[in-house]
Amino acid sequence: MTDTPVVVGLAGSLSSESRSTALVTRVLRELEAFGVTSEFINLADLPADALLARSRDAALNRALQTTTSARVLVVGTPIYRASYTGQLKAFFDLLPRDALANTAVGLIATGAGRDHRLAVDHALRPLVASLAGLSASRAIYASDAELDANPQDVQQQVTALARELLGLIRAD
Repeated sequence: MTDTPVVVGLAGSLSSESRSTALVTRVLRELEAFGVTSEFINLADLPADALLARSRDAALNRALQTTTSARVLVVGTPIYRASYTGQLKAFFDLLPRDALANTAVGLIATGAGRDHRLAVDHALRPLVASLAGLSASRAIYASDAELDANPQDVQQQVTALARELLGLIRAD
């Protein structure tokens, strides 16, 4: 691709090593295989006071700017209490209105069980829409059991999401 779009992976997990974070990086690798450059932002690495708007921080400002300039955003979060993490919410609260206009967004969520699967449609898609982003029709939700028992199925979902996001970029 001559005009390489900016792809940003955004990990909303509370820990640096999480299953949702691993899935975000897998989607980024799939997109990179097609010649797309990417950048990864781990919200766990950003200062909590800055995420809560109690202080200013250069790393957070860079993360916000990188996110708003992305053509594709891949968002991953574990699901706790039937929704995404508080730090993901805090980060999105700092973005300006329409910050994701003209941005295709891939959604990834993980959780302990299948019951949290609806959080993608009932929590994450409205979050993206509130910032004028376009959620990909495919999303990944993987329970702990699915990740352990069906890694090939999860990989197929990763590949399908990456290809859909690539198609959305190329459609422009």
